[in-house]
Amino acid sequence: MERATALVQHGPGKFEFEEFTLPTLGEGDVLVRVEANGLCASDVEAYEGLDRDWDDRPRILGHEIAGVIQDMGPKSINRQGLEVGDRVCVNPFVSCGICRSCLIGDLSGCTGHVERLRYGMVPTSVSPSLWGGYSTHAFVPRNGILYKVPPSVDALDATLWQPIAGGFEWAIAQGGLRVGDRLLVLGPGQRGLGAVLAARQAGAGKVVVTGLTKDRFKLDVALELGADAVIDVETEDFVARSLELSDGEGFDVILDTTPHAVSPINDSVAALRRGGTIMVIGVKLRTLDGFPIDQFLYKRGTLKAVPGSTDRSYRLALDLVASNPGVMSKLRTHVFGFDRLGNALDVLKGEVAGENAINVVVTPDFTS
Repeated sequence: MERATALVQHGPGKFEFEEFTLPTLGEGDVLVRVEANGLCASDVEAYEGLDRDWDDRPRILGHEIAGVIQDMGPKSINRQGLEVGDRVCVNPFVSCGICRSCLIGDLSGCTGHVERLRYGMVPTSVSPSLWGGYSTHAFVPRNGILYKVPPSVDALDATLWQPIAGGFEWAIAQGGLRVGDRLLVLGPGQRGLGAVLAARQAGAGKVVVTGLTKDRFKLDVALELGADAVIDVETEDFVARSLELSDGEGFDVILDTTPHAVSPINDSVAALRRGGTIMVIGVKLRTLDGFPIDQFLYKRGTLKAVPGSTDRSYRLALDLVASNPGVMSKLRTHVFGFDRLGNALDVLKGEVAGENAINVVVTPDFTS
């Protein structure tokens, strides 16, 4: 009998390969054979055991899952149009559909389950255990959301659907970016670059991306993707350059994607247009000290924090991925087997000399 093989976390930086019995599928249930899983900055905290969701129970990490439907239970109405063999992306949140958060469209805030069902965070003790992307298989229950991937899109490109969805959600749906507006993106990682693509799709008037000197490779990619200008915050005066690039008015939307550092948020207030919005999506693991609240007050600014994306943004992102295969290859820089997860995360963190990482993908292969 075929079994699933998964990389299971037992402690900070401690992982073991384990096998699991493939589940019997009920109505609407789907078994996905995982082909690829994209890494994001939150995987770094999870790997080190620093994320707020972990309670020390073993779990399978990975929440940016792309794969092929291997088996399906009897079809439910929400599985119409899906067949065994279809390539799909898996929405990272399994929502109940009836709690207060779900009813207003906040799937990532679902409170209707005993366990918070977010892929990569669910303990293996929760049946049928296969709740993460660092595995040969992932289980999708009846109320899990799947996105059918066009045949022209391979699994590696498909993993970019989630970071690009963030660009649509944070800059446009939540940030309120309109045609002709100016967007300032703090941080040139894959989510920041995804925001460049989304903003260009939405008709932004000007897009500027910031980064550190060591991010030169990423800043150059930002320009290739359509950014009008980039700012090296270590060699340029961030505020002066921001105001110069916005004709002295500031930016309509500022999107902070930087992990850990809080100074980009504080500094960005000076670059904000009167009545503009600062969107915070980078996990900080610390408090926000030194925020210039009076300056922000008199600018009549809005500060919003949105940790996830909506179904609409995921669908817009998948359409963009499908229509821009050449662009996706510029973003994907590394592919590792899941037996080299630690190496993959070191590359993503920029701790491996000579490696410039943007989109790092893990596949369920043994590559050592």
